[in-house]
Formats: sequence, structure tokens, C-alpha cells
Amino acid sequence: MKKIIKYVIIFLVFLYSILIPYNIFFGDSIANLGFSYAITKGEIPYNDFNMIIPPFSPFFYSIPLLIYNSSISFYIFQAILLTAFFYLLEKQLDKKIYLLALPIFFSFPISLISFLFPGYNFLLYLLIFLILYLEKNQKSDLLIGILIGLSIITKHTIGFFLILPSLIFYYKDYQKLSKRFAGILIPITIFFLYLLLTNSFMNFLNLCIFGIFDFASSNTSNSNLYLLLVAIICLGYIIYCIIKDYKNITYYYLLITILYIYPLLDQYHISYFIISTLYIFFLRTNVKKVPIIPTLSILITIIGAWTYFTFHYGTFHFVNYQNYPLRYMADSWEKNYNQLEEFIMENDKDVVLFLLGTENYFYKITHNEKITYFDLPNYGNYGYDGYHTMKEKIDNLHDVYIIIDIAGYQNIGKNQQYYKELVKYICDIGKYQKNINQYFIYYKE
Repeated sequence: MKKIIKYVIIFLVFLYSILIPYNIFFGDSIANLGFSYAITKGEIPYNDFNMIIPPFSPFFYSIPLLIYNSSISFYIFQAILLTAFFYLLEKQLDKKIYLLALPIFFSFPISLISFLFPGYNFLLYLLIFLILYLEKNQKSDLLIGILIGLSIITKHTIGFFLILPSLIFYYKDYQKLSKRFAGILIPITIFFLYLLLTNSFMNFLNLCIFGIFDFASSNTSNSNLYLLLVAIICLGYIIYCIIKDYKNITYYYLLITILYIYPLLDQYHISYFIISTLYIFFLRTNVKKVPIIPTLSILITIIGAWTYFTFHYGTFHFVNYQNYPLRYMADSWEKNYNQLEEFIMENDKDVVLFLLGTENYFYKITHNEKITYFDLPNYGNYGYDGYHTMKEKIDNLHDVYIIIDIAGYQNIGKNQQYYKELVKYICDIGKYQKNINQYFIYYKE
């Protein structure tokens, strides 16, 4: 009974942590929900909407949405996965898991709490730790291979490298390697057949393989010297651990998580590599006694302080939308959204939203509409030579309003992913009508 109560409390803490911090952000958070939402609408990835990742994560996260199509079921599902992840770590770290929780929830000076957010990055991380669990307990090589295969069709730019530890450690054991490669081929073969059956193979190659070059060249960031320094320190520590204990396969798998920081070196992506480093640190640290009560008291204080300042001093509040209840929004966001919605509902022409990517997703989800290629207008998200691909799609639009985000277009900050050249093209060929706050409306004949 005590264990049940403990894991229920842990589940509720994770659910709360997703419901508010996750809910404040646009960005990848809503895009990941949008991919799965589109699948529940019967849309085919790569054909009907663009994304640059293999489809395992969107399909996996669509399971709760098929049961109940709401962001709440998406959150609950993620909280369950996080609780399972906690259990895996607890098996390795015992009570030291609570020490690891402190920097994650404290999130200063680097916001590690974004690691909790649902999506393909977290799912890949969970798969890696499942592999580590099987490796430590010397479980089925076939199952390890299947998990590596699932990792590849979750985030191929990292997943393929997970084959390396097996090659390094078992290059002489052909039977063991053959079982692992057989396991790898199972999900990859199913995925390949899916692409053929849906006639999406060429679009997948364009968006997820050839398009990587556009994405990397458009989004590569190493300007944050502080984050770069943290990455170098973490890298140095893990390499040191490998030198000291080169027979421990765990370090090799977790070293690969440094690939999370390429090409986007930001707090969200580096958080995975930092947590890998902290995990290894606590795994190696000989702490016999962990002061559970003081540690939990600090965690409760952090969560309580966050709650108090957010609700007492912030302008954020919960708003209920179709398919997206309990959206945590600032007053200004809600006002802008309502005015935009009013214009779309009142006019008698088709409207194409070409806003910052996940604003489009949020609007489509809350209006039960299908996702399209226009809904994620980010650099590198349209495959090879994506500008001309989308220019042609824009040229094929007739008698429509196209709405852009002028604030995003004029933003000169680094790591700005809004496809400004396409926005400029819309402004050049369209006729300006009016603006609703930062939303500028153009008419395309």
C-alpha cells in the first residue's frame, strides 16, 4: 500500500509539473501534440503534413488521443511514462533518485524541467534507459535490438548511433550481434512497409533524410557560450568515466545523448545530456544515506513557491478550448487568439494560417481542423530546397486570406526558426488588408 501511495503521489507531481510549466510554452510542446492529433484525424505523415522525424513517437502518443481526444489525456499519458521512467531510475539509484530530482525541479541556472515534456525527445530517452536496464540484467538480445530499432524510428539522427555500443562490446560474439540486428530489423521493416503502403516513402526521404542538410544549416547554434561550456564539462566527465571503467556499457550509451544538442544548443536539448551526466554522477557516488524528509521538503518548497508566484503575480490563467482544456494562457495571448478567431469565423473566404508554427497547431487542434504543410513554417522543415517547394504551394492558393505573424517576421533574435523568406514572399505577392495586433492579413487572388 505504501508503494502504491508513493507512486500515485509521484504520478500527480509529474502531472502537475506538465500541466502548468509545459502549458505555458508554445514551441515543440504543442507541435508534438499536433503530430499525434493529425494522425487521429486520419492524416498521413509526410503526405498530408510535414515533420522531420520518423513517425513512431507521433503514433505512440496518439494512443491516448484515440481513447479520448484531448490534451488532458496526452498529459496523463506522459505522467504515466514519467512515473515508469522514475521507477527505472530508482532501480539503479535507489534513494539517490531524490537527489537527482532536486536540480530537475529547481531548474536553475539551466531549466532542466523541460526534459519532462512529452514528445519524441523524451520517448527516445526512455527507450535508451529501457535498453540500459536490459543490458544490466543481461536480458534478451532480440528485445534490446527491437528497442534500438524503435529508437531509430523515433529519432534517427541519434537512434542509429545506439548500435555502436553493441558493436564495440560484442564484435566477436556473432550470435549475440545477429540477434540484436534481427531485433533492429523488425520495427524498421514494419516502418518501411508502412511508408510503401501509404505511398509516403519519397516524402519521408525528402523531409527526414535530404532535408536534414537544410535543417542543420538553417538552425545550427553554438552562440550560447555558457551552454557550450556546460556541454564540454559534461562530455569531459563522461569520457573520464569511460576511461576509468571502460567495461561499463552504460557510459557508452549515455555518451551518445550528447547528440541531443545538435543542431540546436538550447536549454531544452542540452537538458537530456545534463541529466545523463547527473545520472552517471549519482550512480558512481557512494551515498549510503539520503535525507529523504529534508529532500522532499525542498522539492515541495520549490513546487509551492512556483505555484504561489505563478498564480499570485502572473497574468496567466486557465482557459478551456475544444480538445485543449486547461490551456494556461496570459491575458494578452487569449485576447489575440479571440480576435483572430473572430476574424476567421466572420469572413467568407478560406484562410491559411502562416503563423509561428505551433500557434497554427493550437488553432487547428482547438477547431478540430486538419493539419497542413502551412502549419509548421520553420526553417529546415520542408525538405531539400524547401523554399521553392512551399513557394509553389503558395502560388497554387487562390482567393484566400493568408495570415502572418509580423512580430515573428521582424524578430532578429538568434535561433529564430520562422521561415522569413516565405513570409516575405507572401507579403510581396499578397494584398495587405489589415492587422489584428501582430497578425497581418494578406489577400491572395
